Amino acid sequence: MSSAVRSQNVAATRHSSTMKQFFDDEANFGKAELRPKARPGRSWTEEELRLKSNSDLHKLWYVCLKERNMLITMKKAHVSRARNMPNPERIDRVQESMDRIETVVHERNDAVFKLETGESADPRKRTITSFAGFTYEKQATEHYSPPQPGKKEYETPYLDDDAYMMQKLWQEKEFLKNRDRLDDEKRRAARTEDMDRFKRGAPRVFNR
Repeated sequence: MSSAVRSQNVAATRHSSTMKQFFDDEANFGKAELRPKARPGRSWTEEELRLKSNSDLHKLWYVCLKERNMLITMKKAHVSRARNMPNPERIDRVQESMDRIETVVHERNDAVFKLETGESADPRKRTITSFAGFTYEKQATEHYSPPQPGKKEYETPYLDDDAYMMQKLWQEKEFLKNRDRLDDEKRRAARTEDMDRFKRGAPRVFNR
């Protein structure tokens, strides 16, 4: 066998082994539920992850990411064939572990930022006013191009007559909801046991 053919066989074998990582174990194909010994365990807890180093968390993150990609691929394959995926809770457990890894990493970054700069590691937020006049907070993101002069997303835009009417009707709706809530609280506070007893017995007396 020539060296070119041997290299092609090695590349094909390596490619097939790489593609197999996106699929579940062949022993699990066609099963409605995995065997007890093959079933996945629980997700990682934050207390367990806090004991690991940053390097271990980095490796564990990519292990979970690889597992999640495999499970999503298998879920798509089962849905396309109108079949149920065995033990679909595996996706939730992997996602829970990844979310907790992010929480632990954020805790460490937040501690370092507060120690060095005195600021938190939380992403900054800006107060944005929509075209309808509603004000809300939005996470600051990077822009592909530098901001143009005179155009800032977080500035209060010009509100037309429709926006002012929208705000007026919204405030009126919130006022009525608050008034009804206060009336219900006063009605409940003024209710006595005799009133409740009469309310329960009145239908029976009326029916007689």
